[in-house]
Order: sequence, then C-alpha cells, then structure tokens
Amino acid sequence: MAKSQNTAQPSWAALLDLDADTYARLRYAGRSATDMVAVGQAWDTVPAGWEALAVAPLARGLAALDCLGLPLDGGFPVIADHGRCELIVLVEEGAPGPLAELQGVRVLRSGTSFLLVPFGEVGGYHAAWLSRPTSGRARYVDPSALRDAVLAAEAERAEHARAC
Repeated sequence: MAKSQNTAQPSWAALLDLDADTYARLRYAGRSATDMVAVGQAWDTVPAGWEALAVAPLARGLAALDCLGLPLDGGFPVIADHGRCELIVLVEEGAPGPLAELQGVRVLRSGTSFLLVPFGEVGGYHAAWLSRPTSGRARYVDPSALRDAVLAAEAERAEHARAC
C-alpha cells in the first residue's frame, strides 16, 4: 500500500509565530547578523536597483503573500522585522507606486532611505530572511499584484470576522 503524501504547501502565515529556538537564535544573533544598507545599493545576493515596501502588521503582509501564491523557496527577497512587526518586500526601483496609497504600507525609496538587512543565512530579530534571493539574481514581487493581494487578504479577514 502506498503512503499518502502531504501535498499541502507551506504557507507564509505559518512563519508568523516563532518557536522558542528560532526566537532565541534571532534575538541573540551577533551584530554581524544585520547591517544598515542604503536602499537601492547591492548587498549579499541582492543587486543594486531595488526599493522596499514595509507592510504592517507582519500578519497582513504574510497573508498577502499567501494570496499571491508565492512559493516560500521561490527566491523572492522577503524580510521579517519581528521587532516592528513588519514585512519587508523588495521590489524593482521605481515600481512601488500602487502601494504608496495603502494605509500601513511604507515605501522605502532608493537614495532617500536606509534599511536594516540580514546578512548570512538567517539574519537577526529585526531583519530575518523569510525567503532568500537566489544568488546572482533577485526575483522581485510585482507591486500591483501585491497591492491586490493585500486588499484580497483584508477582504478575506473581514469576511471571516463577519462569519464569526
């Protein structure tokens, strides 16, 4: 008899709650785990020419990524700031316009902002990789699709609240 395989994809929302070991590893990571980088500059495996979107709260951003159906291991540069409870999504420079109007979304533009970024495999508590970019080429999230996903996730949450 063949074993049944669990075909359920892991969700981004499952990354919201840290287990005790992960919390301790991120919280007490050394100073070399993160660094401040000018938005748009190359670092680690991310090339120059990017901007960032900070989506608050973190759960809202993770729900939007689930609505988008992005794979966790797809090479999209996605960072969690557990201290500020924000999701940081990197996008191509000049692209984040559609999200600037959404409440709870900050656009970090090239040449005007700095971002605390993770170095190494994981990073630290205020800048932890949820999805690392692939070496040599970052796969950016489409800001228009992310905006639609944020709105869809909010509509789903509101519908669920009405049903309860």
